[in-house]
Formats: sequence, structure tokens, C-alpha cells
Amino acid sequence: MKAYRKIMFVMLLALVAGFALSVFAGSASAALSYQGSISTDNQGVTEEASYTLTLANTGTDRLLSANITVPSGFTDIKNLVVVTPSSWTVHDTLIDDTLYLNLQSTEGLASGTQVTVKFDATNPREARDYTWIVNATGTDGTHDSTFDVEVISPIRITTMVPALTILGIAVGFALLYSVLNRVLITYFVGWDQHHVMRREIAEFQRAQMAAARANDQKQMEKLKRKQTQINSMQAKMMKPQLLQLGASFIQFGFWFLVLTPTFGGTSLAFLPGFGAIPVFWLYPAISMFLSITLSRIIGTMPIDI
Repeated sequence: MKAYRKIMFVMLLALVAGFALSVFAGSASAALSYQGSISTDNQGVTEEASYTLTLANTGTDRLLSANITVPSGFTDIKNLVVVTPSSWTVHDTLIDDTLYLNLQSTEGLASGTQVTVKFDATNPREARDYTWIVNATGTDGTHDSTFDVEVISPIRITTMVPALTILGIAVGFALLYSVLNRVLITYFVGWDQHHVMRREIAEFQRAQMAAARANDQKQMEKLKRKQTQINSMQAKMMKPQLLQLGASFIQFGFWFLVLTPTFGGTSLAFLPGFGAIPVFWLYPAISMFLSITLSRIIGTMPIDI
């Protein structure tokens, strides 16, 4: 009799465990799951583009609504419309400087179906990947569930016109100041004399360093007698350099007061390992490179010294 009771108890326990497992399995199979994708006709920075966002219900739970967080940088969202199905509606909401797209439907979205939304927007200034975070709510008739997914939207530099514009401006200023530098040197010093003085100063400095390393007191005394002449040369060569420095503030003002506000943080170039480069960093780099190159070509910064 005791054995019979034990067998009945084990069978009852097995039935309860089986029932519990079936409940958990049923709840798990009714989970909300979906996939998102986004496509556009224009990935260019600061460009106007048309977007198509699709949410596909891949779970067994019915999708009732979705809240889509628009990444920071996208502006001028307009022409917002649900393409399919017609039972869904969409509107935009701004909360704490964050824009949301709200999708809703009383009928919901059954498993294996999808909802498609189209809208127009102005792309961000910076070239990189942007993440659209989608939070959805669904129900299987007994409980609510939420699910998040990240949809990536790459923004790229698709035109070289802004970068070429910056390059053209930098070339213009570099030519202007190289020519101005040569004119000032010719007027205040003399072109040929300028080269002779630069060479003498460079040789004096090399001889001074060599004497200091060798602790050659005689050579140091000899060089000291020539120091006055070298100082006079340096003072004469300093005047056109000071005038050139004053004129260079025009370029600085144009870069800081015109180019930077105009282009802002717009990505104009992409450097591997560093990422997108805005005009604030791109223009000084290009300008410095061109100024040094043209100065060597024209001869205001000779290579043979």
C-alpha cells in the first residue's frame, strides 16, 4: 500500500511539473520579437534625404505600438506617413530636445507582417553611423511586453565640393601671402641680399653650436665679435616678417569668423584612424601645408640653408 502511494505521488508530481513547463513554454513562445531596417536615397552630410523605415514582426506576440528615437543631428523631419498597413498612424513628438516617431494601431501587427513608414529629413553634419532605437509594445491577450532594437543609418561624405572649396580658398591665401612676402623682402632687404644674410646667419649658428659642444673658447670669442653684425642682419630681416604676420590675421579672421560658422561641424574629409574632419581643423592643416610648400617654391624659405 505504501508503494502504491509513492507511485501515485510521483505521477502527480510529474503531471504538475509537465503542466508548469508547458505554461512557461507557452509564455516564451508568445514573446514579442521584430526586426528593423532603414534605407535612404541620400547618405550625404547635411543633405536632404527621403527615408523608409520598416518594422517586421518576427515573433508570436502582436505588435501594437512602436516608439522610435531619432538620433541627434537629424533635423527638419517632414512628410511623415505610414505606407502600409493603412490601419497604422504615425506622428512626431519632441521631448527634452529628443525627437520621437510614434507608431500606433488598434488592430496591431500580426506575426509575419510588417509596417512601413516614410519621411523626409536633413542629414546630420558629421559623417558616421547613427543608431535609431526602436521600443515596441505588444500583447498576446494576457500581458504586455516591450522589445528594443537598434537600426543603423550610415551618413557619409558623398561630395567633394565643400572640401574643394576650402582647398581653393587655402590656395588663394597661400599664393597671396607668398607673393606679399617676396614683395616685402625685396623692398626692405633686397632679394639677393636676403638669401646671403640667411645663409650667413645659419652658418654662424652652426659654428656657435659646434664651438659650444667642443668647449672651444677661442672660437667662441671669435664668434662673439661677429654677434653684433648677425644681430643687425636679424633685425633687418625681422621687419618684413612682422608686416607679414600682421597681414596673416586677415586669413585667421576669415577662417574663424566666416568659414567656421558657415560649415560648422560638417564633415569635409575623412582620415582613417581619426574619423571625420570639420573645417575648424581641416583648413589650418591645408593652409599650413600650402604656405610652407609655396614658400619653398618661391624661395622665401630656401631649402639649401
